[in-house]
Amino acid sequence: MNLSISFAFSSYLLLLLLFSGVASASGFDPSELRSLLEFKKGIKTDPFDKVLSVWDPDSRPDPTSWTGVTRDPNSGSIVSLNLDRLGLVGDLKFHTLTPLKNLQNLSLSGNAFTGRVAPALGSITSLQHLDLSNNQFIGTIPGRITDLYGLNYLNLSGNKFDGGLPAGFRDLQQLRVLDLHNNALRGDIGQLFTELRNVEHVDLSYNAFYGGLSVAVENVSSLANTARFVNLSHNQLNGGFFKEEAIGLFKNLQVLDLGDNLIAGSLPSFGSLPGLRVLRLGTNQLFGPVPVELLEGSVRLEELDLSRNGFTGSVRVINSTTLKVLNLSSNQLSGDLPSSLRSCEIVDLSGNTISGDISVMENWEASLVVLNLSSNKLSGSLSNLSHFEDLNTLNLRNNSLTGALPPLLVTSPRLSVVELSFNQLTGPIPGSFFTSTTLKSLNLSGNHLSGVIPLQGSRVNELLVMSSYPQMESLDLSYNSLTGGLPSEIGNRLLIFPHGMPSANSAQVQPPDHAGHHNSKSNVRVSIIVASVVAAVMIVFVLLAYHRAQVKEFRGRSGFSETTTVGDAKLGRFSRPSVFKFHSNVQTPQTSLSFSNDHLLTSKSRSLSGRQEFVAEIVEHDAPERATTSSAYVNTNLLDNEPTTSGRKSSPGSPLPSSPHFIESCEQPAILDVYSPDRLVGELFFLDTSLKFTIEELSRAPAEVLGRGSHGTLYKATLRDGHMLTVKWLRVGLVKNKKEFAKEVKKIGSVRQPNFVPVRAYYWGPREQERLLLADYIDCDSLALHLYETTPRRYSPLSFSQRLKIGVEVARCLLYLHNRGLAHGNLKPTNILLTDSNYHVCITDYCLHRLMTPTGTAEQILNLGALGYRAPELALASKPVPSLKADVYAFGVILMELLTRRSAGDIISGQSGAVDLTDWVKLCDEEGRGMDCIDRDIAGGEEHTKAMEELLAISLKCILPVNERPNIRQVFEDLCSISV
Repeated sequence: MNLSISFAFSSYLLLLLLFSGVASASGFDPSELRSLLEFKKGIKTDPFDKVLSVWDPDSRPDPTSWTGVTRDPNSGSIVSLNLDRLGLVGDLKFHTLTPLKNLQNLSLSGNAFTGRVAPALGSITSLQHLDLSNNQFIGTIPGRITDLYGLNYLNLSGNKFDGGLPAGFRDLQQLRVLDLHNNALRGDIGQLFTELRNVEHVDLSYNAFYGGLSVAVENVSSLANTARFVNLSHNQLNGGFFKEEAIGLFKNLQVLDLGDNLIAGSLPSFGSLPGLRVLRLGTNQLFGPVPVELLEGSVRLEELDLSRNGFTGSVRVINSTTLKVLNLSSNQLSGDLPSSLRSCEIVDLSGNTISGDISVMENWEASLVVLNLSSNKLSGSLSNLSHFEDLNTLNLRNNSLTGALPPLLVTSPRLSVVELSFNQLTGPIPGSFFTSTTLKSLNLSGNHLSGVIPLQGSRVNELLVMSSYPQMESLDLSYNSLTGGLPSEIGNRLLIFPHGMPSANSAQVQPPDHAGHHNSKSNVRVSIIVASVVAAVMIVFVLLAYHRAQVKEFRGRSGFSETTTVGDAKLGRFSRPSVFKFHSNVQTPQTSLSFSNDHLLTSKSRSLSGRQEFVAEIVEHDAPERATTSSAYVNTNLLDNEPTTSGRKSSPGSPLPSSPHFIESCEQPAILDVYSPDRLVGELFFLDTSLKFTIEELSRAPAEVLGRGSHGTLYKATLRDGHMLTVKWLRVGLVKNKKEFAKEVKKIGSVRQPNFVPVRAYYWGPREQERLLLADYIDCDSLALHLYETTPRRYSPLSFSQRLKIGVEVARCLLYLHNRGLAHGNLKPTNILLTDSNYHVCITDYCLHRLMTPTGTAEQILNLGALGYRAPELALASKPVPSLKADVYAFGVILMELLTRRSAGDIISGQSGAVDLTDWVKLCDEEGRGMDCIDRDIAGGEEHTKAMEELLAISLKCILPVNERPNIRQVFEDLCSISV
């Protein structure tokens, strides 16, 4: 035994001497060489074979040949270790690097290192550059990092660090770059400002920092003196903007990004910031006028984003010669278009109330690439825009443009997208629109265009031969008065025919001048077709009469009147859309649909009863993008056309069939029975000044029925100027008296945050049946559709990161409401709209219980219970009232739906019997198999397992008993701490 120990000890000494000899021969300190080899042990995967086989003293005795290792030529000490973007995986032990006493640069970015950053790293006081970005480090930032007094560059972005920043950052006097974006860090931004001194680049975006910017001047002066780049976007900042005396201190500032926060108030003057180049303040709660110096050149901005706020006033002149990107969309701007525009390449003024003649654009000198003026109140006729030679995208949708389409509207060789829908354009479509070799999307729908589509006969073949048309990806000519056909062989993926128009290849009767070319066999074929159509019409008529008789049997149970006449059935399927028009009920025009105060509508498809009547509410905000039927065939209850087959089995309360997109292909729409009064004689009250129209304009607006729910019936109405509204016709007996209603609706109307569908106005009629609530129409789909859509799918399954993002945004919206003492009261996936490809959330149907009588509120809560979103305490209350904690419960259920892709109303069978979603998730968690709940679409790999477990735990906290349930701020902060 003693001999063995002696031999082993001798071998160790021999290896140590050999190792020291190698280090000495190469000029390296042996302790530094050992440090590198110890550090190497933490690397488990090396896909490019850059470290594990290269860092070998036997095959490469000179460490200067090792990947990423640099030493000082004079002292021989290691001064830099750079292993950026090598795909390395491992759990690093940073204490192994402490012997590197002269290390100045440690850069490990773009790998997959895990674990915590050890406090021992703070003992390498020689460090000047530390970059650990884009890895998977966890935990808090060690306090000893502030001992690195010589540090001038610190980048910890793209990791999973949480908690607050350590105190003592003010001691890092040499620090010039601080990049901590995309973590889960939190803390008061005002206190952090006092810690930062001499920093030039600060990026704290995509964290959970909170607090306001209107801090005392002395608290921001040390940062303001040197800051050139400041990015605090996508946090929880609230309160006011910087005070004018504070923002004036940022003399060197070039980039300021505060987007996607909750910052409120008006903007100060930026005239003292001549060096400012980029200003991004989109998606906040700012209001007031746009500071003129931002547009008129005294501040030499290159990019300005003030979108999705509440700015008012007009933008008269844009004289800046440096501004390239201008986004003022989704505000409340008014007045005329700017009379001049000089340097911009991208301009987005959409979603305002800008008016005036569009011909002013002829004076613009800008080299425009993208121009979006959609959803305004612009008028006039289109003129030649050929001077925009670089234009790629032109969007003038939803205005009041008139006149004919000019043949040479745009001659840009780069033109890709033209969007002119929902205007009042007339005349034919010039053939030049179809000769572009670059145009990919053309939308002329919703106008008054007429004539033959200039794609017929040999011209079609010519275009196909020239290959100028096949790259067209989207063509929409619907809702015009066009004639002719479109060639189906073009193969467009998003081709939409004019309303009721067949393709050129479909069977149709030929014009008389072609009759001579038909032989007798063709005539026989046509005769057979005509006879078949007549027979089919006769059969439908008989079935309709029989169905009327059957429906009358249900009159006592359905609560709907049955008054459709034969004339109703004769309304043409290919007529214009229905019109929200009030007129005498002596005779119903065959080209319009009128709505009754006494009997809103009657569906002849079948009646609703019991729980189905509650479930109908989930269709309210999932209307199809455009009507597919005529005015006589509007789907009043889309659940009547529920598909008979589905990839998933849903309970009666499931949102699975909640969107018309699930049943677009159904061919049996419901028929409406309606009455209408002589005229509306009530009062129309506006909740903001940006929208004005008369009762008569509302009466004549084209309308579509979107759905029916516990609050009433919902319609989409398009005003004469193209502005689209949702009109909620509130049910009789549910609404408070006029004084209380007016008081509460003003509170709801005061919600002016980009993530909420704004309530614009309300109508109060002389009779109890006449209570209308008007809000903006948002053309998008709900979370319910994205989660529960079955085949054929139009959307890809949501990834876990996307689901988490949606959850965070919904929590942010609830936080906004709850901070104002307002409960949503009706939170469910169908009231969560996803507005774009980035899945930005827009909340609807909020706070409506405040308008309701106790009976109406109880009915809404009962509906929530039927669907699975009602908090238990509401079920036990004799007079239930929505509360902030009840919102948290409903939100917890939605988080479970995001994780499991199961509906709250689903009944799930298991070993313990049939349970609902919340009980099933709790049971799985109690049995230690929480991951069994997760949707298979996101549970395939190990990448986000920890994050999924954290999200599941948060959802379970949300459905705790009310006295244990967290508030929404706690939930929001917990969600923001999850890193993916």
